[in-house]
Amino acid sequence: MVYRQLSKYRYAPLIMHTEHDPSSYKREMRIPVDIPVRIVSVLVSADANLRNLTEHGALIEGLSLPRGAQFQIEYDGQTLFGIVAWAEDDRFGARFPFVLDDGPLYSRLQQAVIDHEVRQKSMTANHAFTSAPTAHLPPRAPLNAPLNPIWRPVAGFGRRGLG
Repeated sequence: MVYRQLSKYRYAPLIMHTEHDPSSYKREMRIPVDIPVRIVSVLVSADANLRNLTEHGALIEGLSLPRGAQFQIEYDGQTLFGIVAWAEDDRFGARFPFVLDDGPLYSRLQQAVIDHEVRQKSMTANHAFTSAPTAHLPPRAPLNAPLNPIWRPVAGFGRRGLG
């Protein structure tokens, strides 16, 4: 916090007003989902699908509303309020004025987060396994070939090799 000096020994917080700059915020990771919901607004009441979801917003497919329109998402007895952030022909982005932090839709989001993380770790592990360089091993000797004696250094480094 920034302080301004009132007198020699007294300081008061300096209140700074800044513009809301959305580019300064990190974009939240969208979690892919496929949840059928009911969208209710002054203009329309229709079924749609949530395609990705966070605690602060969603991508909704199946209908379109004008930018800035207020609506409600109804799912399994829960009502969630939203505002259209952007819109295209058959889908729109929504932001939630209240954080999604409880209810059946939140439970679905939490399960989707777990599934998404497991899928990401699995894909990363598979990619690392398939893209790892293969070790160049010497060719194997035939099974009926005579065994070579084991090579050992004479008086090498170690407890007994220094004397």
